[in-house]
Amino acid sequence: MMTRHSNLVILLLFLRTIITANAKSVLLELSPDTYYNNLMPGRTSLLYFSADKPSSNIFLEELQRAVEPLQDYGIFVAKVNCFKEDIPKYCSAESAYLFRGAKLLREFPTDALFDVNAIVANVLFVLLYNEVKYITSVLELNTIEDDAKGKKNVVFIYIRAIGIPEHRSVMEAAYVYGSKYQFVLTTETTVLESVSSGESDIVSGKLFFSHCKVAKCRRTLLDQPITIVNIHRFLKLMEAALVTDISGDIENVTSLHLQLGLPMVFILSQQETYDADRITAEHLAWQLMGKAGLAILLREKSNIPLNINVALKSADENVPVKYMLLEETQQIVDLFVATKNEHREEAEDNLHSDQDVQDDEVAEAVYRDRKRVLPLQLVPSLTEDSFVTSVNSTSRSVVLFYASWEAVSLTFLRSFLDMAVKYKDIMDVFLGRVNCGDWPYLCKEQSIINIPAAKIYQNGKEPLLYNGMMGTEELFKFIMLSKVDCPFKLLTMAEAENYLNWKHYEHWLPYQNLSVLGICTPYMKEAVDTFMDAGKNLRGFAIMGIYCGENASDLASKYSTTLPAIIFARRNKIYGISVQNVAASEIVHLIKREILGVFPEVRVENLPSLFSHKKPLLILFSDGNLNHNNEKSISNLEKGNYLEPYGTCWLNLKNTPVGNGILQHYFGFVPHLPVLVLIHFDTMGKVFAFPSDQYLTEVNILYWLEMIKAGEEQPVYSLSSEDWIAPLPDYDFLTMMDATLPDFAAQKIRIHLKSSSRSKRVDDLSERTEAEETEAKQTTGKSLRGTVPKFIEKEKRFKHHSEL
Repeated sequence: MMTRHSNLVILLLFLRTIITANAKSVLLELSPDTYYNNLMPGRTSLLYFSADKPSSNIFLEELQRAVEPLQDYGIFVAKVNCFKEDIPKYCSAESAYLFRGAKLLREFPTDALFDVNAIVANVLFVLLYNEVKYITSVLELNTIEDDAKGKKNVVFIYIRAIGIPEHRSVMEAAYVYGSKYQFVLTTETTVLESVSSGESDIVSGKLFFSHCKVAKCRRTLLDQPITIVNIHRFLKLMEAALVTDISGDIENVTSLHLQLGLPMVFILSQQETYDADRITAEHLAWQLMGKAGLAILLREKSNIPLNINVALKSADENVPVKYMLLEETQQIVDLFVATKNEHREEAEDNLHSDQDVQDDEVAEAVYRDRKRVLPLQLVPSLTEDSFVTSVNSTSRSVVLFYASWEAVSLTFLRSFLDMAVKYKDIMDVFLGRVNCGDWPYLCKEQSIINIPAAKIYQNGKEPLLYNGMMGTEELFKFIMLSKVDCPFKLLTMAEAENYLNWKHYEHWLPYQNLSVLGICTPYMKEAVDTFMDAGKNLRGFAIMGIYCGENASDLASKYSTTLPAIIFARRNKIYGISVQNVAASEIVHLIKREILGVFPEVRVENLPSLFSHKKPLLILFSDGNLNHNNEKSISNLEKGNYLEPYGTCWLNLKNTPVGNGILQHYFGFVPHLPVLVLIHFDTMGKVFAFPSDQYLTEVNILYWLEMIKAGEEQPVYSLSSEDWIAPLPDYDFLTMMDATLPDFAAQKIRIHLKSSSRSKRVDDLSERTEAEETEAKQTTGKSLRGTVPKFIEKEKRFKHHSEL
């Protein structure tokens, strides 16, 4: 057990929260020759052996901030420079070492000491090893509490991770109170869930006081954030008398609870009912433990009116005492529950009003999915040390860059892990992840500015950034298509024909059902360059071949087009489009449009592609598969280029149920299906519906579209004129980290690690009926009726009966 001066330490802790020292503590620098002389007997020392690498600058800043608080606990802190002379024993790894005298107690990797809170918490955790018991099961907690019964009270704490600010506050409290209470610590949510209700996976910490010294280890929760000041205040409250007796004027009463900012509840009693009222007060005091103080005031020693039995005094001297006539103790408890809920709702409103999320619906989806166990072991976490080795050890790697505190990142992480589970035996790639909150310099080196982001690394090629939909299937398809060189060159006419007829290329069908071939002569250098640029932009999203041989003109003639051209092959249909004097970006747009196909089914994953054409959407909403006649009518119009001004598609409400909400929004109800809808996204934003009394024939559809152009059709709905953009821009996390407070590093959480006394009754029961006696037995400790003089109670009952 360490020797401590509690009063001095508490004073230092409070002073540090109120004022800032004028003189900044300096991080001493020692040479390899002199550091050993500073390891004095009996003194605790934290030494960081550094070779002055750029990556250590952040840690040195945090270590500098930790010098002063650690000095308050008598801990010497210094940096040992290794670059002048190597010390193999300690300089081989960038670590900090904790010594007691010359004896090494613990080695700390610098990534475990990620900020000042982590440094202080981890150091004290080692020094207080025998006083703060770490547990991993509720059985261990129960055993500790059983052993403490009648001897010592227990302080049980759950924290989300070792090294966070809550952990530091707990360890500082344990340094002061460790000899008085038994501290028990866990980071296991299962232990917390066994002793407490609520959302265990979203809280940063919870602290319970187990009254094992005088009770059967009854637990009281600290209903405030875990800070050193709140813990100190809470422990003082737990030591206060359960119920106090007072006399005199309530207005002038003072108590520990009032001094610490909590209200006082006064039970007005009489000499004849004092024993029963005492039981009631004790029952209520346990329910209000940590929320309010309890006192009993005898009427004989006060001048309070007889029709009052409860008084409530606020800690604010400007708030008058509230006098009440109540029947049940639960009514008093409800007063504090209502106040607590109001404060919580106000806090949540303040939190959400400034919530830094890109999309509230995304954050909500992450919250709903918070209890899902993620298979993180399938995708190892990479660091600055392991990144290069891991990526270069395989021919192809896919790395997800994300932030563990950001909703969109967590959504993409789930998709990434789902893909790892579903396709781990198919992809033949190495999957890794980098938490940019932990490794910002690594993300900066990889040119990651906005998160989340996925990159594909292949030996000998430029990394490929994925910027598509953040879904499992879309990412998997991108990875598989990226394995193919795009564009890839076909050397002979036969190879080109085989490619267009899917001979020898059937393995690509699951990922792209359209063959795309650019053809030109060897002398069309500009066309060759254009095809090459278009192919590079399509890599991962499409497969594109190039044939620029002497027989390219014959191939163009076969499919009725002129060089240079793009040949498309879909199922049994092959057709060509001339792309003379067409830019590479236009070719990319053309290919993406053709990949969608004629009259495609719109889904979440291809909706962005449909929007990218910037055309009005002509959507056929269907409750299931398409009617053959309806599909034929629209497909014929599409093939005849009559619907060229529109993006034509259909939506299956069974596959995409969100369509029900869209129709409900447009019409106010879900109309009879199928229904054809035209949506304009221009400044007018009009939505038109095909007449429900007409058949979907080619003639009727064209006539309806012409009537819309002529202004003869009335819209069923008008879209909002506001831009369809995210509430906030993408995260530039490096800028955010630079602009935030120094404590922002705390975001980088790294996880390593029924009474016999109640049978008492008042003697005078002569006026009670048998029913009243039974009721009194059932409500002892809960009812306040005995605190009211009998004639007041009778008058109340008489009035009640007369009203009936």
